Amino acid sequence: MDIIMPSEKIKTQRRQQLTLWGAFLGTSFFCTSDAFAELKITGKAEAEYIFQDVDSESEGQLSLDTFQVTPTINASLDTKTFTGFWTGSITHLERDKVDDSRNDTFEEYLYSLVWQPLDRFVQIEAQGALNYQNTNANNYLVSDLLNNSDSLSKTRSNRISALTNMDQGDWIKIQGGIAYSDVASERSTLNSGNALNNNTVELFGGASNGDNPQRFMWEINGAYINTDRAQNNDDEFITRNGNAFVEVAVLKNIGVRLAAQHEANQISNRDDTTSSTREFNSYGIGLSYRQSEDRYIAITANTSDSDVEENDGETFIGLDFSWALSPRTNLSGSYGRRFYGEAASFDASYNSKYLRTNFNYSEDVTNTSRLLANPQNLGVFVCPSATISIADCFQPNSLSYQPDASEQLVQLTSQVIEFDDNIIVRKSSNFQAGYDFSRITVALTSRYAEDDYLDLDRLRRSYSLGTTLVYKLGSYTNLNAEVNYANITQTAEQEDLDGESDNWRGSVALQRQLGRYITAVVDFTYVDQSGDINAGVGLFGNDFSDRRLSLSIIYKYQ
Repeated sequence: MDIIMPSEKIKTQRRQQLTLWGAFLGTSFFCTSDAFAELKITGKAEAEYIFQDVDSESEGQLSLDTFQVTPTINASLDTKTFTGFWTGSITHLERDKVDDSRNDTFEEYLYSLVWQPLDRFVQIEAQGALNYQNTNANNYLVSDLLNNSDSLSKTRSNRISALTNMDQGDWIKIQGGIAYSDVASERSTLNSGNALNNNTVELFGGASNGDNPQRFMWEINGAYINTDRAQNNDDEFITRNGNAFVEVAVLKNIGVRLAAQHEANQISNRDDTTSSTREFNSYGIGLSYRQSEDRYIAITANTSDSDVEENDGETFIGLDFSWALSPRTNLSGSYGRRFYGEAASFDASYNSKYLRTNFNYSEDVTNTSRLLANPQNLGVFVCPSATISIADCFQPNSLSYQPDASEQLVQLTSQVIEFDDNIIVRKSSNFQAGYDFSRITVALTSRYAEDDYLDLDRLRRSYSLGTTLVYKLGSYTNLNAEVNYANITQTAEQEDLDGESDNWRGSVALQRQLGRYITAVVDFTYVDQSGDINAGVGLFGNDFSDRRLSLSIIYKYQ
């Protein structure tokens, strides 16, 4: 892979960032070192032999043998005010085929830190990762360290935030925070030389009535996000948004609501005066029905004020609701308009002893760097460190479960994204369900994303479905099965970006524990891609099938 040689400006920024992270970590450790601390270190080492039989329309029939070694170390620290988790791995591959051989090494890590110096009133969070991301949406599911590794980009992301929450006031509640994130990636061979090097600053906050609202309720929220896109001639991508409402009760549960919203998205260049701003404002009045803070429905009639002509001066109906059906089930959502037309959001969650589900639908103006720096996590399984499969995980007992220092809410699917970093309107949904009872553990996933490029004549839609099954054959033996499917469709003026791709990935594995520390796995994996999108075509083209048989031994240290 090619590596970006940073300019002196970028080098200086990197040194400042490293100083910031070092100071933060050092301060956190110093402040917690005199308190009771629980430090856990675990790990695993895996040795694997993989045979691949590839049938490619462009490359013909190929046979490949790969030997893979992957050591992993996990460390967690838990004190009264500080929790932290770090995991790192190194994957070394040695591959042989008829006319070529290749050695590759891939380093990855992931960390998450939470520090609460003033109980729950002030909280400092940091999370980040170094991993290899698929840069081309068309190769979703089919690009990994064995196949299309040249389509992967070594990507670093870090995010640090300071939050404050005063939510127990009788008359007013206040919450807010500031966050800084940076995303940087190397060039991938199959991504036309594109790379990321962005910094983002966020300011967000809100206020609302306290615990004794009587007949008058109000709320105001807002955010400011500035992304400095260094690889795009120092363009700034700036987002401002805010919304507010006031409710006055006229009957026991019926009130009159006044509502307002503001949104502005600006792309500007600091070297000249050019800019492109899309601004939308609306004002409305309506009625609300409210039983409690988490059980209400509000409907308003609104008028828009927009610099996009087709959405200016329109009257539309707005809906805002949140309804907790029970302590285990919650629904919330909204409907209205934004500068691009109709807009909606929806969240649903359910949790029982054996079943946990989460669904989210959202619409946002964003880019790749923002999606990487602050990914959505609907994890329905909590997994400990050194996890081998979801058989080692469990279902949390509430909708608000907080993992401890050595646990993680696992995201079973990844985002379908493209490393072009253009500004897009993304309409996306994410569904995850987990069932865990007796000998069976099942996970179901579904994702949808529609990416509409604001400055290009290009539209991409992606659908993905997946299921994972673990069946415990005995005390020491598991049968694991997984099937995932994705469809990516693009329409664009650029001919090689126009088309469709169908991608499949499935596996069946038999896992046997040999003693306390050793696990043996036999795995068969099938990967298939068929399509006519010619941009970012991988090692075996855009029409191939890959059958793999692997044997591995895993040593787990706890």
